[in-house]
Amino acid sequence: MSTLIAVVALLVATAAAAVAWRLQRANKALRAETIGLMWRLEQADLSAPRTAQAELPLEDRLLSIRILNPLELASAQSKAAAMLHRVRPALLSKMVYDQAAESLRERLADEGVVAEVRVHAGR
Repeated sequence: MSTLIAVVALLVATAAAAVAWRLQRANKALRAETIGLMWRLEQADLSAPRTAQAELPLEDRLLSIRILNPLELASAQSKAAAMLHRVRPALLSKMVYDQAAESLRERLADEGVVAEVRVHAGR
C-alpha cells in the first residue's frame, strides 16, 4: 500500500514539475513578446497623424500622464516623504498619483471639462 502511495506521489510530483516547466517557458515567451511590443511602441512616432488614429472614435482616445519626479513632489508637501520613499517607495508613488489625479479632476472640472480621471497601475 505504501508503495502505491509513493508511486502516485511520484507521478503527481512529476506532472507538477512538467506543468511548472511548461508555464515557465510560456511566461518567458510572453515576456519576450511584451518587451518587443513595448520597444515597438516606444519607437513609433505617435505625434504624426495616422489614418487609423485619425479615424478612431472619440471614446477610444486616451490621454496618458507619467509623473517623473514623485519623490520631489511628495517632498515639497511633507518632510516625511523621503523617509517613506526609503521604506515604501511604491506607497509613496501611489499617494503622489492619487493626489495628482484628484488635483487634475478638480482643475478640469473648474475649466468645464467633463473627464474621467483614473490611476492605472502596472505596465
